[in-house]
Amino acid sequence: MSKKGLSPEEQEMIKKEILTQERKLRRESRTKINIRDFISIKIIGKGAFGEVRLVRSKKTGEILAMKKMKKSEMVAKHQVQHIKAEKEVLSIARSPWVVELHYSFQDERYLYLGMEYLPGGDLMSLLIKKEIFSEDESRFYTAEMVK
Repeated sequence: MSKKGLSPEEQEMIKKEILTQERKLRRESRTKINIRDFISIKIIGKGAFGEVRLVRSKKTGEILAMKKMKKSEMVAKHQVQHIKAEKEVLSIARSPWVVELHYSFQDERYLYLGMEYLPGGDLMSLLIKKEIFSEDESRFYTAEMVK
């Protein structure tokens, strides 16, 4: 900072501001997220363990798809490892073909996954709805995935 021609007082002010911002970021990262931090807009899907809702973050205003899964159902159906694997894949994947996981948290009854919202849904939902893709549709989606 001295090379930039800043006085010792200016340097000290900048250092204090950086430390203040760093403390604020650390404090925010320790803040527990819960379902009350989101406004439910509507249900956009239902699954074996619960539902997926379109939600808005009260803090940031961002729109997300919030997957709410009943823990007792996951345990009863012996799917805990599959759900853990799903969360792990979503949290580390960096691909346009995998939704981005923004949040994961739980309460006593439910596990929540706050994911990127994709208007129009996912490829599996489209395939279920159509039952079978035409040859042209198959070529299109295959080409999109390998591009």
